[in-house]
Amino acid sequence: MEAKALWIPSPGVAELRTEEVAPPEPHEIAVKAIASGISTGTEMVLFRGLGPPGQEMTPSTCEGSWTLPVKYGYQSVGRVVDAGSASGYDEDELVFCRYPHQDYYTIDATDPELVFRVPEFDPPEIAVLGNNADVALTALLDVPVRLGDVVVVVGLGIIGMFCSVLARKTAGTLIVVDPFEYRRDIALRLGADAAVHPDDAVEAVFAASDGRGSDVSIEASGAASGLQLAIDCSGMEANVCVVGWYGDKDVPLKLSPRFHWQRLTLVSSSVLYAGLGLQARWDLGRKLQVALDLLPTMHPAEMISHRIPFSDAPEVFKLLDERLDETLAVILTYD
Repeated sequence: MEAKALWIPSPGVAELRTEEVAPPEPHEIAVKAIASGISTGTEMVLFRGLGPPGQEMTPSTCEGSWTLPVKYGYQSVGRVVDAGSASGYDEDELVFCRYPHQDYYTIDATDPELVFRVPEFDPPEIAVLGNNADVALTALLDVPVRLGDVVVVVGLGIIGMFCSVLARKTAGTLIVVDPFEYRRDIALRLGADAAVHPDDAVEAVFAASDGRGSDVSIEASGAASGLQLAIDCSGMEANVCVVGWYGDKDVPLKLSPRFHWQRLTLVSSSVLYAGLGLQARWDLGRKLQVALDLLPTMHPAEMISHRIPFSDAPEVFKLLDERLDETLAVILTYD
């Protein structure tokens, strides 16, 4: 059967290509996509030609390479339209799949890291945010927020927004930072104590913490300036969690004096692994399942700023390049 897939063949170019999809093997399912989510961090890094060379492509369902061309994506929600005899699935089940943007595909349903049953969300398309929720959950497993902590989240894309929602559950004071008023207003509605422009962030954090600085800083912007700001806002022996992805970009930092004198801990967060000491219990399957369970409480409908027909998918990257100040979660919808 023929399908349409989104490819990035070269920097600044996105296009739909026709692909042939074989019937599912016994361990596979065939899925008709309902929606898929654009990763505004990773996919924009790839679109700009900044993918890291020489690394293995993940997840395994993607094709090509980080340095292009690539068929990439990992947030697809759809219905099972054909189930292999050993797949463990039935037709019409709603599933979340780590699969690129494609309207019809087959996938190994026996791999617990690729396919997940999804509750009958209303609307079902909000399930595309499950992986974003998983990324944020991972960050909070990597750097737990204790009761009463002063927390700063730098960057209010969908990941930063979800980090803020989760941190709000235990933080004493939550301050979010983003250059775009549109995003700051959403964060305030969802419970942030203060939402400030990057230029005002350091002063706001130290004022809100009686001069101590933050206990936890979460960097979710994917920009060197965002990481610098997270460091500059941090208090003595604070944790700085880096959840933004930089690809092959250079990241210059000024570490003296705050990073050294304040004895800060810089923590790398990746959705592929849970926090230190948790990996024996928190595998990828458990993390994503918990994220899906939490998703309805994380205001997913408010996070989706744009729903774009898959036929117009190449225009998504132009939107994110030119009108980032108007976007949050951008999803592709399929007939």
